[in-house]
Amino acid sequence: MERAVIYCRVSTEEVTQIDALQGQIEEAKRVVTGKRWVLADSYIDEGKSGTTTKRRDEYNRLVSDLSSEKFDIIVVKSQDRLMRNTKEWYIFVDQLVQSGKQLYFYLDNKFYTPDDALITGIKAILAEEFSRDLSKKINNAHRNRQSNGGRVLITSNTWGYDKVNKEVVVNEKEAEVVKLIFELCLQGYGSRTICKELDLRGIKGRSGNAFPEATVRKIIRNPLFMGTAVMNKMHYDFNAKKAIHNSKEEWILHENAVPALVSEEVWVKANAEIDKRSVENGGRRLGRKSGNFALSSKVICGECGEVYWKRFRRNAAGGQIVYWSCSRYVRRGRKTNDTNVGKARIKLHTDDGCDNIHLKEEDIQDALYLVAEKIFSGDRAIVKEAMLILEQVLADEDTLDKSVFEKDRVSIMAKREALLDKMLDGIISEDLFKMKDKTFQEELAKTDAKIAEVDRVGREREELEARMHVLKNEVFDIADKNLSIEKVAENIQRIRVFPGELVFEFDLFPEIRVFVNKVNNRKMEMRLEK
Repeated sequence: MERAVIYCRVSTEEVTQIDALQGQIEEAKRVVTGKRWVLADSYIDEGKSGTTTKRRDEYNRLVSDLSSEKFDIIVVKSQDRLMRNTKEWYIFVDQLVQSGKQLYFYLDNKFYTPDDALITGIKAILAEEFSRDLSKKINNAHRNRQSNGGRVLITSNTWGYDKVNKEVVVNEKEAEVVKLIFELCLQGYGSRTICKELDLRGIKGRSGNAFPEATVRKIIRNPLFMGTAVMNKMHYDFNAKKAIHNSKEEWILHENAVPALVSEEVWVKANAEIDKRSVENGGRRLGRKSGNFALSSKVICGECGEVYWKRFRRNAAGGQIVYWSCSRYVRRGRKTNDTNVGKARIKLHTDDGCDNIHLKEEDIQDALYLVAEKIFSGDRAIVKEAMLILEQVLADEDTLDKSVFEKDRVSIMAKREALLDKMLDGIISEDLFKMKDKTFQEELAKTDAKIAEVDRVGREREELEARMHVLKNEVFDIADKNLSIEKVAENIQRIRVFPGELVFEFDLFPEIRVFVNKVNNRKMEMRLEK
């Protein structure tokens, strides 16, 4: 008795479609029984589109099982249940024929044969065109409904609102959090500081963890909270098989579509405050700290290992203060610290905080200048030492011959082509081809890795030679303070910050330590190690 499997699919999870799916399954099983075949397995895709193979787990399992000895026949209602994509249909048919399996359409009461390639190809094209046309109609219907002020759609992640009987209603508890976020933003707080303040007040995110910064920014940017719903932001692209963002010109705005949590004036002012903290870059909003500073991501906390963030705030006179703080401290505060919450003074105990020092921008600059003086002036001992190290590295570097590995690659590719010809001519079996070809693929991967290593070594050698050339021609006695700081910053790998010292680590120069003495709350004293 021949072994058969069934494949069934519906495209949506609606009740009527689920009922139709059950009908498909029962019909297919009756066909297997009526033909006196043995049912080996069932492959059922519920709520999956036939226009693509992505996320069709059962279809992909069926394709994977084609190469096994699990079954002889695939039973399916019709071609469109299996596939509505012309390209994928031909790929499936090719795999079906190569595996020696049969495909039975019980609605037509016939097996697929290679002679049916033309007619089934036409059916696949028609099915694909039907799906494409349906997709256009659905997109158009969505646009018309949204243009005419259809129901506002919100996700379960939307703060401040709930969906009740298809209507958007205010979630009073979450609405208070949204209003607080806007209020703190208008007071000049950035998203990180807002999250810290929410944490201090015991307000958590949906997951129960600290409130995410991204959620704060999304709330402030979303016009929904002033009552304006933005529709038609996305559409499903049939050819790309994914949702595509529409341009802003295609967006549809409906004012007073939902109850407003903040006024339009508050929303506009809050967004203007956020705009002050960001810069325009190719149409995308980027935070101020997005790599604009030579030391970004290079200042590291020696206590907890987190990166230091460059921050901005206003003093009592309205001037701007620039300083660096451990990012763990910014997110979690100090481990143990007295702080004011409202009018009460309480003791905080946060095991995951950080007690390391803050550094003003001028403190960092002073330390950099001390390091620059040590490197670029005096007896130049540090530069001379770096030069000797570089020369030794270049002298010890073995030169690898890339051409040898490239010849090996050409030889392996030739062998693979010869092997493929033998398989196509029937001289060797497909199983033997796969086994031999796997060996060639492994050899090819090793050869490519060697070529990549030669390229990497060559690039590093060129970079070292260029750096050494720069050092040889460098003007060591730099009078301009800013220039000396710029020069030394180019070579810094990282600065480790400890309560009593800064440790400067370089790619070329030896490690340099600058000791830090806190004179008072406003002044730090920097001095070089002796």
